[in-house]
Amino acid sequence: MRLRRLDLTRYGKFTDYSIDFGEPRPGRPDLHIVYGRNEAGKSTALAGYLDLLFGIEERTRYGFLHGYSTMEIGAALEFGGNLHEMKRVKQRSNSLRDGRGQPANEALLGVPLAGLSRDAYRMMFSLDDQTLEAGGDAILESKGDLGELLFSASAGLADLSHTLDAVEKEADGIYRKRVSKTKIAELKHRLAELKQRSTRRGTPMTRRCASALWPRPGMRNSAGCCARRLW
Repeated sequence: MRLRRLDLTRYGKFTDYSIDFGEPRPGRPDLHIVYGRNEAGKSTALAGYLDLLFGIEERTRYGFLHGYSTMEIGAALEFGGNLHEMKRVKQRSNSLRDGRGQPANEALLGVPLAGLSRDAYRMMFSLDDQTLEAGGDAILESKGDLGELLFSASAGLADLSHTLDAVEKEADGIYRKRVSKTKIAELKHRLAELKQRSTRRGTPMTRRCASALWPRPGMRNSAGCCARRLW
């Protein structure tokens, strides 16, 4: 999916403001850098793009100029070999609109987003100076694998190594080869104890059942004997 144009129609401090990235040129780089002074609106534009894709958040901080009921973002998105004009308004249902302002199915964006959630998309594709700085600090401070650290920085997952360590520790607590104090080992030991108790309790009962079913010496009608004892 490619963003050709972002329309901050009524969003944040912007009114009828568009950022046009133009059509792609075959064989030419397609990298665009949005820059500006502090408070120029770079973070607002990034937030607007995410809100366009996933819906304006219920308690958004970008409704200070335009009321919630009038907020609107638009965009021209390229995916599936076509150009799609989309709009997003702030309401709980039918917030995605087509270029004519008619309600559009959210599934239209499901394919190009490949099922990613807002948080996952932001971490993987919506980097800002804060996530990049945090990732750089993790590379300088950590002693782990460099590839893991570079991925953490690019994805905005500054604490990836700590998360992996915690998951590995939890997995070792569940099962570890030749270690007796794990959850699996404790459950196997408990199961063996229950089986042993069941066997001990079952032996006398088996003998009583056998003596009741087996005919006594001298009795001619063994079937009748068994029937009398079982009835």
